[in-house]
Amino acid sequence: MNSLNHHPWLRAVSTTALLCLLAVALLLVALGGYQWGLNPAEAPTALLLIAAGLAAGGLGAMLHVIASALLKSSANSFRAYNALLDVSELMRRQVEHARATAETSAMSDWAKRIVYREKDYEFLRDTILGAFVRQDWAMAEHLIGELEGEFGFPAEAAQLREEMARRRELTHEEQVVSALERFDTLCNAQKWHQARRECDRLSKLFPQDARIAGLPQEIELRRNQYKRRLLRDYEQTVRHGEVERAHTLLLELDHYLSASEAAALKESARGVFKAKMQQMGVEFSIAVSEKRYDSAIDVGLALMREFPNSRFAHEIENLLPRLRERARQQGSAVVQP
Repeated sequence: MNSLNHHPWLRAVSTTALLCLLAVALLLVALGGYQWGLNPAEAPTALLLIAAGLAAGGLGAMLHVIASALLKSSANSFRAYNALLDVSELMRRQVEHARATAETSAMSDWAKRIVYREKDYEFLRDTILGAFVRQDWAMAEHLIGELEGEFGFPAEAAQLREEMARRRELTHEEQVVSALERFDTLCNAQKWHQARRECDRLSKLFPQDARIAGLPQEIELRRNQYKRRLLRDYEQTVRHGEVERAHTLLLELDHYLSASEAAALKESARGVFKAKMQQMGVEFSIAVSEKRYDSAIDVGLALMREFPNSRFAHEIENLLPRLRERARQQGSAVVQP
């Protein structure tokens, strides 16, 4: 919608007023001219009518100019507001991208034993199962040793060695079935990148199997099905006003939508992010008023991460030193006998 149309009543009123005043001005000028021509002795009265007509026309023009200036100012304000929303959305996407990049880096660099042990363990176990599917038994044995020695899971390592021994005895058909089960597990967990890597490996391992050849298309089909489900859930939560759920779905949809699909959701997404920001602002204010300073700090930091360019974020940033001091004093008062 054109931002000039946010106040159609103002444009209509100004146009109507201008037309009315111009009509009155023309009528007065015409009457003055007619009276002067009819009776030159009434020239002063005629001149007065003409002057009044010109004044009315000038007043109409002046009011129209003022209204136009107000409309232009309003349009500029709405454009600035939309620009700020675009910047806020861009910042949110950048924060989310940075967060996703950090997580990916942590998972791909597991051998350095840094960041999150649980994610390292999950990635290691997935890699072992992938080695089973590829029949890379030497790599599988090495990784199982890592699981046992570095992570301290001897019982699970023993189970995986038993599973590896069983798989080495499988027939060709059983190996394909096992690979398809592994593929299905990855898709159900929405691990699309790992599923694609498995497809590439399986196509080299079982080049003549039609079921393996159809897996790339199966990935795209299931990924699109999952995206459509996310979109349906998002539309439903927006209709029901479930801000928290809609916000979560939007963050997940961000990894699936094309540029045109994202543009179609732009207006509703703005509404959701604005509602989420206001909701977090209310939670922050309530926590402060109830003197739950630790909770207020947690909510405030989360809001600053989600909406770093918002007015709320700047205000909370200024309040954080004072809140931390009050939280420290509150904690000291609790531990005193």
